[in-house]
Amino acid sequence: MLFRILDPQTKANQFWRDFDRLNDELTRSILDSQFGSTSNFPPVNVYTKEDEALVTCLLPGLEPDQIDINVKDNVLSIHGKKKAEELAEGTEVHRREIFNGEFHRTLELPFRVDQEHVLAKFTNGVLNIHLPRREEDKPKKVSIIAG
Repeated sequence: MLFRILDPQTKANQFWRDFDRLNDELTRSILDSQFGSTSNFPPVNVYTKEDEALVTCLLPGLEPDQIDINVKDNVLSIHGKKKAEELAEGTEVHRREIFNGEFHRTLELPFRVDQEHVLAKFTNGVLNIHLPRREEDKPKKVSIIAG
């Protein structure tokens, strides 16, 4: 029996592949419910300082002209479309995990952004967006008068 399970020619092997896929989906579902969605595309990191935010976004396989960035007040939107790869005739997909299609990410930042000074750089599939904080939203130090 052990030989049949490990033999790639048997249907039992398909059972274990299906079991692994089901386990992956169940694990992803549990992680999504506990920590927020892990399946969002594109993946982003958001870093903030007192006077700015930096968003790093992974977009492999795209060109800068395939990406749209919009900023309004404290909301950043990243939108684009990643085309599916062309497959030769007769090719079957055994497993597909790389995202393709339209995507839209909207991120709420902890402060309003100075839209005139936003800077976006795209290098080797990594999009870095520097989002300066509006001057009027920066914390102001209040002087205390002795008295």
